[in-house]
This record gives sequence, structure tokens and C-alpha cells, in this order.
Amino acid sequence: MSALAPTPPASSTAQAALAALTRAGLRAAEDAKRSDTYMVVAENGKVLHISPQEFLHGRDEQPSPSNAKTSD
Repeated sequence: MSALAPTPPASSTAQAALAALTRAGLRAAEDAKRSDTYMVVAENGKVLHISPQEFLHGRDEQPSPSNAKTSD
């Protein structure tokens, strides 16, 4: 029997990566809010300076990864 754990399916890995990026974005928004600064984000190839409130509001408008449709 192999001591290596089975490789998770690609979708599980992608979901884990999305969850990690989501947590990082929320943490960055909290830090920016606490220090009363703007966030620097890239959207559609453009660099934007937005308030943490704008960032969080934009996240509320996007569908969550679990509700998003996939092309399976």
C-alpha cells in the first residue's frame, strides 16, 4: 500500500484555491478598513484603487463559487 495520499480531483483543488483567494481578499479589505487606506486591485487588466467598502460591495454582487455554473 502506498504511503502517498491520493491526488484530489482538479475541481477540489480549484475550489480550495478560490476559497483561499476569497479569504485573502477579505483579510486585505479588513486591513485596509482598519488602516483607513484604499486597496489596489486589478480588474480586466486595469489597476484600480478602491475603498474596502467598494471591494466588499462588489463581492456581494458576484455569485458565490458554489452557485456559479460550470461548463462540465
